[in-house]
Amino acid sequence: MKRILLIAMVVCLSMYSSFAQLPNGSLAPDWTLTDLNGTTHNLYSYLDSGYTVFIDFSAVWCGPCWSYHISGALENLYIDHGPAGYPNVSPATTNDVMVFFIEGDANTVANLGGSGGGTQGDWITGTPYPIICTDGTVNNAAVTSSYSIGYWPTIYRICPDRVLIESGQSSNPYSFVSSCPPPTTNINDVKAMAYEGVTETCSGSLSPELKVQNYGLTTLTSFDIEVLVNGVQNSVTPWTGNLATYQLTTIPLPAINGITGTSQIEIKTTNPNGGTDDDMSNNDVSFTATLAYQAAHVNVTIAITTDQYGSETTWDIKTSSGVAIASGGPYADGSVSIQTPVTTTLLQDQCYTFTIYDAYGDGICCNYGQGSYSVTDGNAYSLASGGQFSDEESVQFKTNISAPQSWDCISPGNCQDPGTGNGQYNSYVQCLTACFSTDIDENISERDFILFPNPANDIATLSFTTTETSKTIVTITNILGEIIYSNEIGSLNVGQHIMPISTYEITEGIYFINLITNNKIITKKITIVR
Repeated sequence: MKRILLIAMVVCLSMYSSFAQLPNGSLAPDWTLTDLNGTTHNLYSYLDSGYTVFIDFSAVWCGPCWSYHISGALENLYIDHGPAGYPNVSPATTNDVMVFFIEGDANTVANLGGSGGGTQGDWITGTPYPIICTDGTVNNAAVTSSYSIGYWPTIYRICPDRVLIESGQSSNPYSFVSSCPPPTTNINDVKAMAYEGVTETCSGSLSPELKVQNYGLTTLTSFDIEVLVNGVQNSVTPWTGNLATYQLTTIPLPAINGITGTSQIEIKTTNPNGGTDDDMSNNDVSFTATLAYQAAHVNVTIAITTDQYGSETTWDIKTSSGVAIASGGPYADGSVSIQTPVTTTLLQDQCYTFTIYDAYGDGICCNYGQGSYSVTDGNAYSLASGGQFSDEESVQFKTNISAPQSWDCISPGNCQDPGTGNGQYNSYVQCLTACFSTDIDENISERDFILFPNPANDIATLSFTTTETSKTIVTITNILGEIIYSNEIGSLNVGQHIMPISTYEITEGIYFINLITNNKIITKKITIVR
């Protein structure tokens, strides 16, 4: 469904290219709009009355929008749970939900009624909940901008506390209501909403951030934030400002230093407006902070194979202070495509974070092509790899390896450079051979491992079938046993797998492709020609 929508929204995406969907947990912007019947609606008035509000932001030309509209999910939601007394609504409703359809792409009422080109049909007839047009006649499309609509449809659920999430094209949208807190009756109440900093540190230091909400009926002008590390007070930060009822703010807190191993972090809000908090149950957030990183050589290589929608894929490497020092993408749409690997030389003894992003939130594998990524260092050690994620995936590493490469087999299928130059093996392949048996088991056999074309020029393709879920690694070595390519794919499900490998940067000659899976290794010879 996403792909049909993307074809239709090329112009729309360029129009709203600066927008990014409001993240879940954001405060919903208020609006006052007039529907097609001439009735004016204010969002916060409904929320303050205890309603959970659903908004369907759609465009009349959008096929997936139309499909969801005619599914009747929001119609049934409104009939069963909307306010009694509205046309076509049963008086037996639970009266705790309000629903709006907002045509956010500034199309006309005529288009909404099914007239003219570029509309999927009659959006008005049979729709019991209010329909709002933003063509500028009564309302403009400013509401679309305020909600950062980047694709159609976007369906938001907004709780009485004004916090929203994307509920998506759910067949049972009412299931999202139960997670909403009721309207507040507290006078003074500062709510610790969420911890928004990182939980893993490379340097032993964290820079915490706390999202808070005024859950009291009086304006919040001051409160304190206490941070405890393993039960011991680490800092107390006084906050002053002006926060109206239900408003949110994210507050940076003093750095937490000296983290070793794991530490239990607790953050508490206290003393709203210098007094007692009316609800102490929502004042705490806690998490485990971990000193965790992978040791890496200073040279780091990023290899990307996009799915059919490369324009959704970007990546970056950032310093511990958040400065991007390398990046890539977006890429071209059309087909699964091997991108030119990017190698970056980083500073010694520094912490870095690699992050890969997917703008739509469905990763780069596997519904629309076997996209993948790998991050390897100058010693051919895999720092990260994968393809199945949502909107982003990250890994931290520290460039504390500069000694000559060597490897130790630390566990079956896991070779690492100790960083001393004194590892047991001088070759990564030697280490892998020691870590894995070359016996063939029933999970994958020579018969199932196909390499084509061979000889290869720019691209070689592997085809293999697994009969059980298994961790898989692919390497290419030269005749000296030196590794020139490594991709730790991760855990593969049962079935056939087809994997393209870029060989265009490999010089002519004879090489060996090694498929390591289920603690076994299978090797095939490949010839590269130009």
